[in-house]
Amino acid sequence: MKSPGLALCLLLNAGYVSAADVEDVLGNYMAAWSAHDSSKIVSFFAENVIWYDLPSDSVTQGKEAVGPAIVSAFLGQVDNMYWVRSGDTFVSGNTAIYEWTYGGTFNGNWGDTQVDDKTFAIKGLSTTTINDDGKIVAQKDYYDVASFAQALGVGQ
Repeated sequence: MKSPGLALCLLLNAGYVSAADVEDVLGNYMAAWSAHDSSKIVSFFAENVIWYDLPSDSVTQGKEAVGPAIVSAFLGQVDNMYWVRSGDTFVSGNTAIYEWTYGGTFNGNWGDTQVDDKTFAIKGLSTTTINDDGKIVAQKDYYDVASFAQALGVGQ
């Protein structure tokens, strides 16, 4: 006869993701961004991942759509981009909430305006939720796009 205590312990630990696991995934995910490794960045996403971007108030769903969209949004016109945690990080369950700074030199189009060699640094906050397999199932980014536009010298 199996111990009810052991069964309860196994049930409670099924699907458990520790704060250390969340921190580890987040650290490796951000390292992939720092390395500008698009395929490595996308490898962190679960097949059913969602990405919410506050400035555009848009949700992109599925790894095949999120991967190219998020990489293009943050690496596409900023070859020397950096994205680093710059403030507090809070972990609750399988979700990390953290402050960051994103910056670099922007070269490309901002809407209809060509922008060349404009350095910028903006602050934001994100939540990243991982599943039991260590894959990101939700990435939600919150930042002030007006400050971003101002840094680039373009109107909103």
